Amino acid sequence: MLEKQELLAFIRQQKPELTDRFHLTKIGIFGSFARGEQTPESDIDLIVEFKPGTEDLFQLKRALRELFAKQFNKEVDLCREKYIKSYYRKQILRDAIFV
Repeated sequence: MLEKQELLAFIRQQKPELTDRFHLTKIGIFGSFARGEQTPESDIDLIVEFKPGTEDLFQLKRALRELFAKQFNKEVDLCREKYIKSYYRKQILRDAIFV
């Protein structure tokens, strides 16, 4: 079973490439993996932010999800920090682990 530390280690190791390729200013995890409550069925919840003026966000988000899905054979949900609804924002950011 995929563990939180394995996921975080991958992000840390790949961060320079992820930042460059996907124009990221922030990347982290939240949800069950961040809390250490994941199960074999858990998806990976990523929280990201892109550099201002980044184009083709739809394609970049899709490619980023696919990269993590292939690496870990898991479904991947991706959200942008600035678009988190206020109702969920406090809990998501409380659980989030940014790399």
